[in-house]
Amino acid sequence: MIWSNFLHIYQPPGQSQDIVNRITIESYRPIINILKQNPKARLTLNINACLTEQLIEHGHGDLVGDIKELLNSGRLEITESAKYHAFFPLLPESEIKRQIELNRKTHQEIFGKAYNPKGFFIPEMAYSRRAAAVIQKMGYEWLLVNEISLIGRQKSDIDANQIYSLRRNGLKIFFRSQRLSDLIHRQHASIAENFINEAKKDINETGYFITAMDGEIFGHHRPGYGKFLQELYETKKMEFSTVSGLLDKYPAEKEIEPQKSSWSSLETELASNIPYSLWSYPGNPIHEKQWELTNLAIKTVAESKKNPKHEEARKLLDTALFSCQYWWASSMPWWKVEMIEKGAFMLKKTIDSLDEKKSAKKKADKIYNEIMTIAFDWERSGKAHNNAEYYTKKISQELGEYVP
Repeated sequence: MIWSNFLHIYQPPGQSQDIVNRITIESYRPIINILKQNPKARLTLNINACLTEQLIEHGHGDLVGDIKELLNSGRLEITESAKYHAFFPLLPESEIKRQIELNRKTHQEIFGKAYNPKGFFIPEMAYSRRAAAVIQKMGYEWLLVNEISLIGRQKSDIDANQIYSLRRNGLKIFFRSQRLSDLIHRQHASIAENFINEAKKDINETGYFITAMDGEIFGHHRPGYGKFLQELYETKKMEFSTVSGLLDKYPAEKEIEPQKSSWSSLETELASNIPYSLWSYPGNPIHEKQWELTNLAIKTVAESKKNPKHEEARKLLDTALFSCQYWWASSMPWWKVEMIEKGAFMLKKTIDSLDEKKSAKKKADKIYNEIMTIAFDWERSGKAHNNAEYYTKKISQELGEYVP
């Protein structure tokens, strides 16, 4: 039985130095140290380039150096992604491609020849056929998606002895094991032997499985949990492989057409054709206004190529497309007015930087004020809190049956 561990680490652009430093000490350094101490350990890591830059800026260049050393050793691989963690399914192809190119350029400059990713991680594991087509055209070999995307079920009977490929595309598709990932993510597994026994219920001796989650789970969100990760890497009851390493071990036989989904999707939502609920929920007026402002900013910048301030606006837009602003506006269950305001302000600032675009600036001011009016109303009235409580219960009901 082979385990491929995938971790995603990211902080939004402009994150405070204190938070970056704390999470680096609590999570990022311990994870890399575990790999350094265990030559048999393997890890597939997604680190968005905006975080890599922040690590260097805030004095953690030695950690970035350790990552480069592990890349050269083959014990670690980094996937390609979007530099500023943009939400691909709801963006134009031009913006998807640009975010990928920015991520690649930054990491090539930092890691040099050690950076040669075969695989791709779409932020939030938010799969769409359109995004997959862009990824394949740009030369990447595989994509990681959530298990629910196969047939719209949390448990989908993934064949653990083969690799799938995207129909009429050729891009290899790997699936995140929903149940086994949740056992770790929700800390329902804290003893290595118990987790391995759970894995054996789903995976035969010759098969593989992939767990995928935020790296911040180990140490930051769950203090002391890095010890469990270390114990898993010390076991002799599993083999370890990067995700790319599986390409040489298993045949690619079956073509599939995954459903639109994310790694937060619920069965009832997919059945109702709501694949991206935390970023665009029907009837959520904040989401509607956020995407209205996002699309206005994209359109305004695209039309400003002759403006002397175009390059400045273009760079502002790149950072303003970070996905957290929509996620925190969902109240499903995540909610933070400050993050909603930050995203709306960055999009408005992008448009404001183009002096001649007076009508767009006026419209952006109006949408920004509408976003914040609704957000403060949800905060003061308790609507956001009530939404969060309801959705927390819904998550528990839908996923609870998979917890042993």
